[in-house]
Amino acid sequence: MKTLNIFLFLLLSWIGSTSDAQVRFYASGSGTTSTDQNYKVVFTLENGNGSSFKAPSFEGFRVLSGPNQSSSYQWINGKTTQSLSIYYYLQALQEGELVIGPAQITVDNQILKTESIKVSVKKGNSTSNNTANNNTNNSNNTKSNSSSQDWKNQAKDQLFLKVYTDKSKPYVGEQIFLYAKLYQRVNTYGTQITKMPEFNGFWKQEIEVDQDAWQQENIDGVAYQTLIIGKFALFPQREGSFTIEPMEMQSIIMISEPTVRNFMGFQMQTMGYKQEEYNFKSSALKIEVQALPMEGRPISFNGAVGNFELKTTLDKEEVDLGEAINYKAIISGTGNIMAVSEPLIEFPKNLEVYDPQTKESISKRSNYINGSKTYEYLIVPEAPGSFTLPSIEFSYFDLESKSYKTLSSDRYTIRVKGELAKTNKNSGHQDNLETLDEDIRYIYTKNDLSSKEQKFFGSGAYYTLSIVPPLLYSLFFLFLRFKENQGADLVALKNKRASKEAQKRLKLAKKYLDNADQKGFYNEIFDVLNNYVSDKFNLQQAELSKELVIEKFAEKQVSESLALQFEQLIQNAEMALYSPTNSLKMQEDYASTQTCLIAIENELNA
Repeated sequence: MKTLNIFLFLLLSWIGSTSDAQVRFYASGSGTTSTDQNYKVVFTLENGNGSSFKAPSFEGFRVLSGPNQSSSYQWINGKTTQSLSIYYYLQALQEGELVIGPAQITVDNQILKTESIKVSVKKGNSTSNNTANNNTNNSNNTKSNSSSQDWKNQAKDQLFLKVYTDKSKPYVGEQIFLYAKLYQRVNTYGTQITKMPEFNGFWKQEIEVDQDAWQQENIDGVAYQTLIIGKFALFPQREGSFTIEPMEMQSIIMISEPTVRNFMGFQMQTMGYKQEEYNFKSSALKIEVQALPMEGRPISFNGAVGNFELKTTLDKEEVDLGEAINYKAIISGTGNIMAVSEPLIEFPKNLEVYDPQTKESISKRSNYINGSKTYEYLIVPEAPGSFTLPSIEFSYFDLESKSYKTLSSDRYTIRVKGELAKTNKNSGHQDNLETLDEDIRYIYTKNDLSSKEQKFFGSGAYYTLSIVPPLLYSLFFLFLRFKENQGADLVALKNKRASKEAQKRLKLAKKYLDNADQKGFYNEIFDVLNNYVSDKFNLQQAELSKELVIEKFAEKQVSESLALQFEQLIQNAEMALYSPTNSLKMQEDYASTQTCLIAIENELNA
């Protein structure tokens, strides 16, 4: 009975201590760090149920991971403490004094805020950083190091990434699929792609996948939950052996660990959990690209691979002299439509043909890339008569039959009515006759017949024929200079408006940011950066690459740090299109894009 009374007394004391526990919300983090170290900041709520947590802006830092969570429960000397910790891994972007502002949380309809943390940031030093890490490791006991390595070894079999393709030996120009699949049999909290392959040697198009389509797959009798996190349509651009670099990912995983707790004077061992950051990557993937066969290759073949159709249209076959005609050649189908070029057409003489207007439509919604290219010609007859537009030939490599196929279009006959405009030759001759008649009558009265020798030399026709050729040559030269200047003016105009156009698109990106539309936001950021360099350096979108942009920056003497920042922003946008991120990271990328473009513009105009 005495034992029971003691137990009841201790139990009531524990209940009382729990109810009297004070609610606390505070922040903790080191007062110093360097630009090459990871910095951890923790926001802890004790003895309360919180909601509506709001993190600070982390101005001056890059968020590497977070928000992450851990919880604990302790009963020591009659006092009970329960806590929830929300922590972030950060990296300082600059040296100097930085401040991490207050975080806030709501507890029982009351808003609690943490104190600010002042952080002194020093310049990074990889050597000193490694030394510090070594010292820290040396201070840990061997058991701790062994335990850390154990969970990493276990994670290799419980969480991994595979990158594979449906065809490892495609032809040049043949579409293949590349998949990135996540295998998982451990609890995770926040998984994201940290590095995408470059896909050098391939034209790449992302295919949208269902991010919630988890499936179960057995490997050697072990069941895994799997998810396709990336799917790409790839088109090899040249023959040879290519290596797709590993895709890298980062995940927060839940690791179980034994914990000893004191309960009413007894030592009890329970199983707890902690969160660990785990970085992993796929294996590299080799692809052998075969050259297209030379046997049977037609002269009209220009690299198209797939299944295509050719169609031509003529808006009218009977016209008046000088009336314009529209002629269209449309190539459509499935395959590397982006590689299709303008067909070669030999138009008849006496037909003035202007450079075609090209329209491209490529569908990216279905698995296999398909679309069309339309070439629209404006034709103006310069003489009456009947003219035949020849048949167009278009050849492509058919993957099913492994052979070349040639398509031919219809032939068209154009009938042009009218007559060539009459020159002033006859009317001029008549005027000369009338003038000559008067001159003859006048000369006859004066008995002077020598004026016959002057009917061409010194006449209007003589001076006309003397002046017209150099005049036409001058006009032709001026026309060429005009077209050249017009092209230069267009390039200059695009260069001048590049920054303004980028700022316009950034406003649209801001709307996506405000609506928390991650995909729309990063699509706009990606287009902003690509269109800026395209307009600024007069580059075609199809020829844009990281190497070419860095080369152009170097030519224009843009600082290396800005060039690397621009490259990083492109990479961030690409990765965010395939993996989830948070609003703070989106805000950081938005601000970084603005400042980077302004800085580049200032250096280019300096």
